[in-house]
Amino acid sequence: MLISASAPAQNLFVSESSTGSIFEFSPGGVKSTFASGLSDPQGLAYNSAGDLFVANYSANSIIEITASGVQSTFASGLNGPVGLAFNSAGDLFESDELSGNIYEFTPGGTRSFFASVVPPTGPVGLAFNSAGNLFASCGGNIYELTPVECRAFLLPG
Repeated sequence: MLISASAPAQNLFVSESSTGSIFEFSPGGVKSTFASGLSDPQGLAYNSAGDLFVANYSANSIIEITASGVQSTFASGLNGPVGLAFNSAGDLFESDELSGNIYEFTPGGTRSFFASVVPPTGPVGLAFNSAGNLFASCGGNIYELTPVECRAFLLPG
């Protein structure tokens, strides 16, 4: 189960892989189904237009869901997509758990290789800090990634 708190209207969105659903929780705790029929939904990320992007793990794709609930495939042919994060330029970053690769997608959907992180398992969670640096959780470690280097940031104690 993964969550996104950067959602419109301060609602909380939660992916539930076992049911293939995305649930929406209002600030008062009211639960509703935002989307269903997905294939093992994982990471969630919102773009600046308010569209929700979902790592659709078992279908090896990324689904885009508009605020009105219209679903479309944003990208396919991935290898275990799990983590998603947008940078300040509006590019979407996606982590392929099974290949260990992280890809960057332009708003138009053009994919390019960004980095590879392959300890015992591939990268899962992605997040940007305020300086624009990308961090990836992988195999119990957190890595700071730039286009030219990948270094361990935090190691388990």
